[in-house]
Amino acid sequence: MAVATAQKIFGAFFTSERVATYLIRWSIKNPEARVLDPSCGDGVFLSLAKERLESLGKTDPKVFGVDLDPRNVEIAKGLSPHFDVTESDFFAIRPQSLGQFDAVVGNPPFIRYQTFSGSARIRALQSAQRAGVLLPQLTSSWAPFLIHASEFVKPGGKLAMVVPAELGHARYSREVLRYLAKSFRRIRICVFKQKLFPTLSEDTYLLLAEGRGDSCSWFSICPFETIDDAFHDRTVERPIDYSSIETGRLRISHYLLSTRALQLYQSLQESNHVLRFGEAADVGIGYVTGANDFFHLSEREITDLRVPKKFLLRAVVSLAAHRGVAVEDRDWLEWKRESKKVYLLRLGPIRESHLLKTLRDYIALGRKSGIANRFKCRVREPWYSVPHIRVADAFLTYMSGGGPRLVYNRGKFVAPNTLHLVRFLEPPKAGQVVSAWYSSLTRLSTEMEGHALGGGMLKLEPSEAENLITPIAPRDRWRKLLGSVDKTLRDGCSEEAREITDALVLRQGIGLSATECVLLAESASQLEKWRMHK
Repeated sequence: MAVATAQKIFGAFFTSERVATYLIRWSIKNPEARVLDPSCGDGVFLSLAKERLESLGKTDPKVFGVDLDPRNVEIAKGLSPHFDVTESDFFAIRPQSLGQFDAVVGNPPFIRYQTFSGSARIRALQSAQRAGVLLPQLTSSWAPFLIHASEFVKPGGKLAMVVPAELGHARYSREVLRYLAKSFRRIRICVFKQKLFPTLSEDTYLLLAEGRGDSCSWFSICPFETIDDAFHDRTVERPIDYSSIETGRLRISHYLLSTRALQLYQSLQESNHVLRFGEAADVGIGYVTGANDFFHLSEREITDLRVPKKFLLRAVVSLAAHRGVAVEDRDWLEWKRESKKVYLLRLGPIRESHLLKTLRDYIALGRKSGIANRFKCRVREPWYSVPHIRVADAFLTYMSGGGPRLVYNRGKFVAPNTLHLVRFLEPPKAGQVVSAWYSSLTRLSTEMEGHALGGGMLKLEPSEAENLITPIAPRDRWRKLLGSVDKTLRDGCSEEAREITDALVLRQGIGLSATECVLLAESASQLEKWRMHK
């Protein structure tokens, strides 16, 4: 089995010795401590735990491990005769069989819900349910693993785990955090500007929970630049508002800001000149083709296929290279001249036999290449009919290296799920919102409410987009602002566009000082650097 394949199946991404050492030192203070690594992998935690116990005065310490991969079990057992390693699915083991431990330490498998299936998923969700936690079917493996591992911690003991950044934003993580808060007296989540796993696309945190058996009296976020800073505890521990866990509003990024910046951000939420984006607009996904390259066509392709105009809709597939606050006819025509795919093939429920031969041949090509059997295609009838096509007032980019962009849909184009569709609830307010989007406040809010993906990408789910805050441009000046910002962005001067927006909307409209505008801008830049690991 190839290494990459094995990693996908077992979710095995081995922990660096430096990270493992930090977790071991934090969790083991007593030479008589019983220690368990419930997903021991190559044995790094086992070896370091043994060394730690020996350094505290324990002779020939026994350390326990569990792993599903027989190769890892063989490697771990070969490291020391004092390692008691069980080959098993961890969810198949109960605390009654191994007993409870003073310290449960490790790195849970990071298996996405798409490949976390079958009997393994059933056992995992049942294990969480026995602990009183109901997790949805779309849960990744780490969540029930964390809950099950906690059940092996003895009263007063510690849990020290590597956890994915999903802990701070996934919907089901709310239930995990609630469980932890009811099970441990003191909890710290350590976040790092420098990635703990440079080769892993997933961002990770360290979870430190102690005092098993007591309700939480202290829950904090500890931001560090590097893992070395964690050894020296070079940080300001930031206590979190427990209500944010109950409501599912916990955002790790809130605790990376200075107290002054966070207070300013929170105070602006109460301003009459600021609103939640969801108060002004509904955010949803575009149509789902199942195969964008097949269903989107260029001008040359429609000429070759002789596609009648009634089967075509003008489409915007990507805004990656677009500048400006609106997509207009001139933009679309430029993409058309560049031979980009600017048409959506919309055949509707027409029988294949009623189509032109060139279209029948094209559909046959899609069937032969396997497109008809893709999930989103095979569940509709006919498979080549793309449903749920809507024209939105604006588009919102939801995967961004920089900041998400809100763009007017002036040409009444359609768009697939590569973009979010924005429909304004009060059309007269649309211009006031779009023209103010490029302010420092909105930029900061996108960093606060969105979440980072591997490689530093910022993702905004529809619910996250609707929750971010944005100022409103004055009624009598938004048109002029929109024109100025559009021209400035098209000239490639995004920083100047922000300054123009801040001057009119934040300073004149809301009454912020120049210093407060700079604080918002610098805070947004700071969070972007954390996300990008710069």
